[in-house]
Amino acid sequence: MIGQGAPQEVKDAWMDAAKEVNANGMGIRGNGMMSHISQMMVQRLNKQLKGETENFDILGNTVESAIQATKKALYDLEHPRVYTPRSIEVQQASIKEGDNQNGKVR
Repeated sequence: MIGQGAPQEVKDAWMDAAKEVNANGMGIRGNGMMSHISQMMVQRLNKQLKGETENFDILGNTVESAIQATKKALYDLEHPRVYTPRSIEVQQASIKEGDNQNGKVR
C-alpha cells in the first residue's frame, strides 16, 4: 500500500518505524485496526481529493522523495491547519451542531 516503488532502504525504515510504535505510518496497528489518522494518511487522501487516481504512493521512488514526504508530515503535525467555515450558514450550523453535542439544544 505504501512505498511500492520506494528503494529497499525506505521500505526497511518504514517497517522498522512501524515495529517501534506498533502502527505503520498510516496509523494502522499490527492487528489491522486504525489507531489514528496519521499525517501520512492525510497526504494520501489529499492526493486522492486532487484527482490523482494513479499514484497514491506518498513516499515516491527515491530516498529523497520519502524524506520530503516525512518532513511534510512532521511539519503538518507541528503546524495544524484550522478549518474555518466560509459562509455564515455553515458557521451557524457548526455552532448548532456543537451545542447539540454538548446538550445545549436551542
